[in-house]
Amino acid sequence: MTLAILLPLIGIFSHYEISASFEFSNYISSIIFFTIYQSLLSALLSIIAGSLLAFLLNTYNNFYIVKIIAQSQSIIFVLPTIITIFGILSFYGNYFEIYGLTGILIGHVILNTPLVGRIIYQSLCEISPNEKMLSKQMGLRKISSFLASEWPIIKKNIPSLFVLVTFICFVSFTPVLILGGGPKYSTLEVSIYYSVIFSNDFNAALNLLFFQLIICFAIYFIFFRNFKSQNFMIDDKRYIKTYFDLTLLNLLGLLILLIITLIIFSPLLFIIVKGMNRELFNILTYTYLWEAIYNTLIICFFSGIISILVVYNLLVLTHKKTKASESLIYSLIIFSPAVMAVGYYILSSKLNLLYIPNIIIVIILNSFFVLPFTYNYLAPSFFRVIKENDDIANSLNLYGLSRFLTIDLPRLKKSLITAFCVSSILSASDLVVISFFGTNNLSTLTQTIYRLMGSYRINEAYSVSLILLIFCFIYFFLAHKILEKNKWNIH
Repeated sequence: MTLAILLPLIGIFSHYEISASFEFSNYISSIIFFTIYQSLLSALLSIIAGSLLAFLLNTYNNFYIVKIIAQSQSIIFVLPTIITIFGILSFYGNYFEIYGLTGILIGHVILNTPLVGRIIYQSLCEISPNEKMLSKQMGLRKISSFLASEWPIIKKNIPSLFVLVTFICFVSFTPVLILGGGPKYSTLEVSIYYSVIFSNDFNAALNLLFFQLIICFAIYFIFFRNFKSQNFMIDDKRYIKTYFDLTLLNLLGLLILLIITLIIFSPLLFIIVKGMNRELFNILTYTYLWEAIYNTLIICFFSGIISILVVYNLLVLTHKKTKASESLIYSLIIFSPAVMAVGYYILSSKLNLLYIPNIIIVIILNSFFVLPFTYNYLAPSFFRVIKENDDIANSLNLYGLSRFLTIDLPRLKKSLITAFCVSSILSASDLVVISFFGTNNLSTLTQTIYRLMGSYRINEAYSVSLILLIFCFIYFFLAHKILEKNKWNIH
């Protein structure tokens, strides 16, 4: 992991002198301003929408359909971003001008609202059912009950989530690249990409890169060094037998919940419908499609494996120093995909220091970028299981691999499978790295969709998007089934 970080930095600093490339111009200042502005505004809107979503899910959680909606919130976040963005462009673009700041904000809000809603909802699930029943028995008005129970929890989550979403939008690539509509609405991440790929201007790219590194360093030291990992999986097993009052307020709340859900999922549903066109069967005969599927599968699988191995070994080495492991993992946010990709691009293309296949570089970088997500899904379960199993492991004199196979693995199975699947699917959504290192022989489904969109082969793009969607669900399903067939025990 350390080597993966050092190599691109060596490439960057060995190729240029900082004094020669570090210039602050009006162009750079405008890009920095827009990057910060759109990320803050996107985060604000996402927090408002996500908080409302979480509150409504918690309020009406006794309905089975609402529980399904709550469980499905993770779909948008995990699925490849380009599918959602393409759906937004195609669906909402029919009704108003989607390019520019408006499109970027819509894309970010739709992508991040489920994340915010899921985290806050999970926190709200910790409210005791008895507390809700007590509020109802005391005859508290809904606003009073909300201020007493839900609002303190929502308010506690807002600062950390605001910074988290701000950073996600700050380094966002695909929504800005597709919905920005040109250089006027470019962020630092996209401008770095434009400077290298289209202009071959490494000086301009490095000017932008250094400022992005500085801002990312600041974000890390302000927030992420104290960030606590959370299990983002919703596991709400509460059941409160309540009666639905047919009041105007309750009906309005349910209506708002359904509208928010429809807004979030309509681009995805639109892609599914539009993907089933006459080009779907024709495209299955194209060689480039199967090459893209093969490359995507290889990148997904090995990126997932590497991320699991790195995170698990880090947890084993630092399980008694939780803060150290979290600080190390979240320090990786400093190095955005564009920063790392530029460093490797210089090494491989300019300095000729690396003679390894591009697909290996793509796998390494993708596994690197999904490490924080892998950690979030695996760490909470790991720390709980290790602590609970310490006594029995010591009594049986089981250590290392024997302990892992015999005691820990059966209880970590679900978390390991989930972390592997999520990290793999997130690798499939990469468009930054593959844009730098992709060739005619190395293309993924995500890059294929972007190329088809750029050449105005929209029906084919719809079909490939549907295929990518099916690929993700099949991959997730098979990974669970194959891994669950193992006995997970040396006996």
